[in-house]
Amino acid sequence: MEAGLELFGTVGYAGTSIRAVSAAASLNSRYFYESFRDREDLLYSVYERIVVGIYTRASEAVAKETTLEAQARAGLQAGWLAVTEDRRKARIVAIEVVGVSERLERLRRETRHALAQLTADGALTLADGLPLRLDPVIVARFLIGGVVELLAEWINADLSLSADQVIEHLTVLFTAAGYASIADDAPGRRPLPGVVQ
Repeated sequence: MEAGLELFGTVGYAGTSIRAVSAAASLNSRYFYESFRDREDLLYSVYERIVVGIYTRASEAVAKETTLEAQARAGLQAGWLAVTEDRRKARIVAIEVVGVSERLERLRRETRHALAQLTADGALTLADGLPLRLDPVIVARFLIGGVVELLAEWINADLSLSADQVIEHLTVLFTAAGYASIADDAPGRRPLPGVVQ
């Protein structure tokens, strides 16, 4: 797994062979096949470990907060740092797993949906039965997809913002989207501070 993380996250999936993984792990290739069917199976396992870590850190951070903005900031910070603290993980999440197999695409979708649901739950709690103008799940899926694209920009050095700046931008956007999901005429709807309604 560590050899897979290293090679997929530096050389890339296309440039990594089973022989190279086995050599990096100081094992004979036959031991590789005791744990994995093929190279894609190893990538799946490495990716799954990374995204479980992201989700765990984000959900634990969100659970400690009580306001929509604080939940957004905590979840985004935990998730962004979980993947950018190790550039190899970021590359695997945003680039290397894309288009490899239907199985990996299904896991990517499930991961995005789980993170989106975590995000949408904050907006649904805020709404607390009030009429909705937007479906928080659809909005959250859109936003999470944007975060993955932004991560690819970061990997490719097309993003010059610091982690704190990225997190602040995303926090404002996610918080505004949560408030925007509630219908304008909903009783008790509060405008978002600093946002023109």
